Amino acid sequence: MKAAPHSAGSDLYRPYLLTGHTLGLLIVILVCFEIAGNFAAPHSLDFVSFWGAAKFGLAGTPELAYDSVALHALQEKAATFAPDTGMPFPYAPAFLLLILPFGAMSYPVALAVWSLGTFAIYAIVARRFAPQSQWLLLSFPPVFVIGVLGQNGFVTAALFIGGLLLLHREKKFAAGLVLGCLIIKPQLALMLPVAMLAGREWRVIAGAVVSATAVLLVGLIVFGFGTSAAWIEQMPLFVEIAQEGLVGWHKLVSVYATLRHAGLSDSVAFAGHCAIAVIAAALVAQVWRSDAQPNAKAAVLAAATMLASPYVYLYDALVLIPAFVWLVQRKAPVGVVGSLWLLPIVISAQNAYDFGPVTIAPILPILLLALCYYLRDERTTTHSSIEESPAPLLRRDVPSGHGA
Repeated sequence: MKAAPHSAGSDLYRPYLLTGHTLGLLIVILVCFEIAGNFAAPHSLDFVSFWGAAKFGLAGTPELAYDSVALHALQEKAATFAPDTGMPFPYAPAFLLLILPFGAMSYPVALAVWSLGTFAIYAIVARRFAPQSQWLLLSFPPVFVIGVLGQNGFVTAALFIGGLLLLHREKKFAAGLVLGCLIIKPQLALMLPVAMLAGREWRVIAGAVVSATAVLLVGLIVFGFGTSAAWIEQMPLFVEIAQEGLVGWHKLVSVYATLRHAGLSDSVAFAGHCAIAVIAAALVAQVWRSDAQPNAKAAVLAAATMLASPYVYLYDALVLIPAFVWLVQRKAPVGVVGSLWLLPIVISAQNAYDFGPVTIAPILPILLLALCYYLRDERTTTHSSIEESPAPLLRRDVPSGHGA
């Protein structure tokens, strides 16, 4: 591994390098070990949903990707399932274009190629977002969860982080094109309109409208009206999963799920979730209206994103990366940053074994949001700002937030 040039910025990461790189290497080894185990005994991981949908797409029956019975019957031929379990396919038809090649492979091979390939995409984007961090952003514990399950968290994180990177490099329409692709997972885009409208980022909004519309139209044109109709008809299933906790409240990481897991009613839990989400949106709007640094805006938006939807999982938490980058840049205590960074290990254990009276998952984005919001103004009282570093995390060539 080639070390980054010595600078004030790279010194900020020095306390984390040894532990972070060790953890990152361990995560990669464990992911490879788990993937190899799936060759020996294929079992039901989240990726089997993508693989089954891709098989139907290649067979010329893409609408069956949204038929839970047909999809499960195909999946059972490739992997061992626990009783009364299944892996439905919730994504817009255009997502099939991304995964179609994997339907031509066996399930274990497809999982390996998908996990390692999308991991590489995330690694490239993360390194460009925070080059002075070297490879520390690969050591965030949700990386292990995504790699093992074969989820699309690397893809969505690359879109989210990559879009913010383009935005702060003043490539605003391109940033919108990238961020608009999050229509494939709209629960991770709920705070984007708040931020972009507050910051008057009209070119970003235009780009996002173009790409989001294109994603939906491409799916309609390529796979036909029947497939898009089947996708829409299946949506109530996922509303029910979120509202009734069909996968288990302990596996969801939203405020709503935590309150339901604690025994509160649907209406009370939803009210509590909405209250937190509204506060988060208000903080996003305030920061994006201000002249805060681009990294501060990205950090607050990232933390708030995980508080917006009732339907989020731990593998979505890679979008929190900009918040951690900002905390390091603002010299937050190493113990605080390290503890928050490792907290997903406990959350993952709760997801797997459902211990404790409540899940602690929402604590992570709530604390990150509070810290990032608190540190947003330090640029006005210190000379150690991001842009003074030889290799800034996000360029700030001109003030952002009020551009055309």
